[in-house]
Amino acid sequence: MTTLAKQTLFVGGKVITVDAAFSLAQAVLVAGERILAVGTDAEVRALAAPDAVVVPLNGTTLMPGFVDTHGHLGLFGLDELKVSLTGATSKADILARIAQRVRLAAPGEWIVTMPIGDPPYFLNAPALQAQGQVPLRAELDAIAPHNPVYIQAPTNRVPNFAVLNSLALHAAGITATTQVSAQSRVELAADGTPTGVLSGALQPLYNADPLYQLVERVAPATTYDHIRDGIAALAPQFAAGGTTTLLEAHLTDPAELRAYAELHAANRLPVRIFYTFEIDSRQTLDEIAAYLRTVRFAADGGFGTQQLKVIGVSIGLDGPYWPGAAAHGQAYMGPFGEMVNPDPLVAWEHYRAILALAAALDFRIHAEAAGRASIAMALKAFAEIDAQTPIREQRYVIEHVEFPTLEQIQLCAQMGVAPTTSTNFVWGKGAEVYQARLGPQLAERAIPLRDWLDAGVPIAQSTDWGPRSALFTLWQSLARHAGLTGQVVGEKQQITREEAIRAFTINGAWALKMEAEIGSIVVGKRADLIVLSGDLMACAQDDIKDLQVVLTMLDGQVVYRAS
Repeated sequence: MTTLAKQTLFVGGKVITVDAAFSLAQAVLVAGERILAVGTDAEVRALAAPDAVVVPLNGTTLMPGFVDTHGHLGLFGLDELKVSLTGATSKADILARIAQRVRLAAPGEWIVTMPIGDPPYFLNAPALQAQGQVPLRAELDAIAPHNPVYIQAPTNRVPNFAVLNSLALHAAGITATTQVSAQSRVELAADGTPTGVLSGALQPLYNADPLYQLVERVAPATTYDHIRDGIAALAPQFAAGGTTTLLEAHLTDPAELRAYAELHAANRLPVRIFYTFEIDSRQTLDEIAAYLRTVRFAADGGFGTQQLKVIGVSIGLDGPYWPGAAAHGQAYMGPFGEMVNPDPLVAWEHYRAILALAAALDFRIHAEAAGRASIAMALKAFAEIDAQTPIREQRYVIEHVEFPTLEQIQLCAQMGVAPTTSTNFVWGKGAEVYQARLGPQLAERAIPLRDWLDAGVPIAQSTDWGPRSALFTLWQSLARHAGLTGQVVGEKQQITREEAIRAFTINGAWALKMEAEIGSIVVGKRADLIVLSGDLMACAQDDIKDLQVVLTMLDGQVVYRAS
């Protein structure tokens, strides 16, 4: 971070204030960490100190920083430490990138890469495999004869594939005859030897296939240093994309909080972080009670600073639709053509007892619920708590909510529940999952931003699985394109440009109970500001995703400046 002068004066731009009237201004004056004035160039210049640093905007956009209500900085930071294969569209490119890492590695050191294809959804991976651009065991052996090589499978594609060289196969104990799952297999060459390709359902988070686990148990384990270094590598990318505030909503690890604290203390955390402690619902109620007493400092409004704060607890009810893990309440097609109808991950009586306990201890509750049955279960538990003590002031959060019903949306409105979602799901899953497996009728109501807003609920946007660019996600709020086909999914759920901006700024601040501090450019609020390369309100819709962030300011300090 670099500190600007005592005052910074932005002039000559289009200032999107995101105030109650969504008014536009020309200039903003920042003093310290706060916004001192907003208005015309003449009005604000008259209030500026003689030594204020003047930043001419030249007609470009100044707006509040994006508030990402469901990011995964800690989880995806780990990917920054692996060999990236993004943009590698040929076998030669892939092998060259792996060989470069091998040259830096000690003998015996594992070489772990990102999946083949372009993240976050690796939509081009099947095509690259069909074109013969996936390196096989012998080719990996040739460039890494002394190092196990592991090309990971994408978590969010099922079926999918991973690739190992001979040393990695041997370490995992995988041979031509290994068969541990009906849904995965060791691919064999014509001579009956393993090609190195493992195919099927191979992902670590939601459907941990036994074949995958043979590899994971011998691959390098994640350490605290990995978590810290991954966050340090990825956080600046969020800042460069205009995100100034991010909520780590679920799949959290206390080591991440330690890493955030360490980086914050070293002035190396360019994003405001909010964090929840995740409850392990597999534990007994007594074990959970002991855990909640340990972290009770995160109750009653939370604990921390304005830059790093723990704001409650989270608990997950299901996984995503792509591996068939979402509890939808009725059968739908799974990834292998089979019909699936999974129950929520937690039995109802245990779930309601956990939430009642957390509420009694005055924790703010964040419920993860993707499928309709899980949404219903979370809201039923919320309603029971609300009947005893109204939760509107607590502003409980419900995450993902991919296919909420109109009735569920109304329940959120009645109880003051803050929903967070992501139109990036439409980009990554719109064609293969929503359209092909769930059907066009249901797909038309995926991520129903229009329905939420029409019900008076300030739905908040997030990047979640990615892409991590907030501008891309904002564009996707309007375009709703399936990334694989370009088809518009849920045309009737499209929203206006103003609504899309609100969903990623002030609505996110509201979901965090921070609307008095961030989310709009109003006198007295924190100076979380970004400058864009063009006019966000006037540019063509498809140009929104290609706008660049020129400058990002957090609490009046510049945390990113384009070179």
